[in-house]
Amino acid sequence: MNPPNGQLLASADHAASAALRELPEALVIVFDRRLRFVLTAGQAIERMGDPEICGEGNYVADAFPAEFWERFEPLFSSALEGETRTREIWTAEERHCLMVDAGPLCSDGGPACEDCSNVDGGVAVVLDITARRRADLMAPRRTEGFEEVFEHAPIGTGLIDTEGRWLLVNRALCEITGYTSDELVGKRFEGIMHPEDAANDTVERRRLADGEIPAYQVEKRYFDAAGETASAILSMSLVRDRQGQALHYIAQLQDISVRKELEEQLLSLADHDPLTGLRNRRLFEHDLRLQLGRCHRYGETAGLMVLDLDGFRELNRQFGTAVGDETLRAVGRALTRRLRETDLIGRIGGDEFAVLMPHADEEGLAVVAEGLGRVIPACSVDAGVGVVHPAASVGFTLLHQRSGDLRDVLIDAEHALNAAKRAKA
Repeated sequence: MNPPNGQLLASADHAASAALRELPEALVIVFDRRLRFVLTAGQAIERMGDPEICGEGNYVADAFPAEFWERFEPLFSSALEGETRTREIWTAEERHCLMVDAGPLCSDGGPACEDCSNVDGGVAVVLDITARRRADLMAPRRTEGFEEVFEHAPIGTGLIDTEGRWLLVNRALCEITGYTSDELVGKRFEGIMHPEDAANDTVERRRLADGEIPAYQVEKRYFDAAGETASAILSMSLVRDRQGQALHYIAQLQDISVRKELEEQLLSLADHDPLTGLRNRRLFEHDLRLQLGRCHRYGETAGLMVLDLDGFRELNRQFGTAVGDETLRAVGRALTRRLRETDLIGRIGGDEFAVLMPHADEEGLAVVAEGLGRVIPACSVDAGVGVVHPAASVGFTLLHQRSGDLRDVLIDAEHALNAAKRAKA
């Protein structure tokens, strides 16, 4: 009953669409380390490239005209090096102006490390800002001095004094944060930052002040004017006078909230079964390895339980896969209600579930297994021509300091499951 890749990509596309509700004109491209499409979502790609080539596994370069790709490619490649970059790109005939924000997609959900070992690919968000840029070009210009350039910079930019207060902010920064310039100027920079991220660049700020580095980038969460938490990449540099004394900091803020939300949804899809919402085999085995490590090192005990639905293939044949899917969801809900919050539940096969129970003993496992034998048949699924009550066979094994590796304990649990099935025959 595992969904085919097409269904998984459809779920990912739905997640991306939900993430882009606030940016309906955005095009999102998720790509792997070989610069091949994983998925696209958002703005119809035919406005910029060829939608026929944008399927999973095809090369991104093949979907766009050469003039686009030679400008896109450095940003995509930088994402694979763990960097987040933004660039405003005009096409050769100046028909379109695109804002491209590309950054890394990491397998563990954390920031990319320096050797890029946890970068699985990247996410690019492309916005068509042609109308906005043409309006800017047509607007009357009083001067081409610093103030004009600063005000119309496409990236949120502000000047911060050496005491950490905003001196000047541009229009883009106000649009990103939702605050007016009057609300920001004179206030402390940390005042809009999430408390957990307010000091996450203390070392870099000191090195910048000491002249050890010319600038730095850091990811920060901040509170917008509505009180919502958003994510951004902060780029910070320092302006000095001719004697080398610090005058003020230049802070640039690039909002990455849409990309972060998309990353979280994609990571959830990678670790959870889309049908039941439970852990998939990949995540369950990861948790099982961690538990075995604690058993071997600290002498903990835990229980590993596997469940297999009886006659599930015949149920599918008789009532159809829709009833089969609903049966799997019902069993998943029953397990979640019956077991402890600390117990980890996964769907590890078509009709096979597994449970990891920390700090369990053999007697407790036997009691839980007997209870599940009563709970699962109590699940009722409307099959149209009647009500289906599933049944399951349960096997379990105790994890302890002398347990083998992951493969060994899974085999032990499977043997116990097979013994339970034979006892029913």
